[in-house]
Amino acid sequence: MSMSVGGGAGLNSDINVTPFVDICLVLLIIFMVVTPMLQEGITVNLPYAKKSTKHEDDESHAIVVAVKTEKNGEQTVYVQKKPIPRDQYQAEMTEIHDRMSDKSVLIKADREMKYGDVRKVMVETNQAGFETVSLVTEKSPGQESEE
Repeated sequence: MSMSVGGGAGLNSDINVTPFVDICLVLLIIFMVVTPMLQEGITVNLPYAKKSTKHEDDESHAIVVAVKTEKNGEQTVYVQKKPIPRDQYQAEMTEIHDRMSDKSVLIKADREMKYGDVRKVMVETNQAGFETVSLVTEKSPGQESEE
C-alpha cells in the first residue's frame, strides 16, 4: 500500500512576480500622493542668478521670510511660513530679533516683484536689528551647479 504524494507533474520552478508587482504599484501610488505634501515653505518663483552658493536655509540656522505679490497686487509676507500683514512686518521682526538675535534672515522674494519693494523688506529687516540679511536665488537654467 503505497501512497503517491502530490501530482505526477513534478515541481513548478517558475517565479510568481504578481505579488511583487502589486507591492511596487502600491508603493508608487503612496509616493505619488505623499511627495507633494513634503514640500516645505511657501512656493515662490525665485529670481535667477549666474553665481550662487548654497547655504543651510532651515529654521535652525536662519529665519526664512517669503515675499510674494498676489494676483490682486497686494504683497504678502510670510515669516517662517506664517502670514504677516505687510504693515506689521517690521514690528514682528523686531519682536523676533528680541528672542533670536543670533540668527540670520533669508529673504525669498518672487522674481516678478519690483526691486524697490524687495529692498524695503531688506531695510525693514535690517532696522529690526538683524545684521545678516540674504536673498535666496535659483541657478540660471543651463548653469552647472557648484557644490
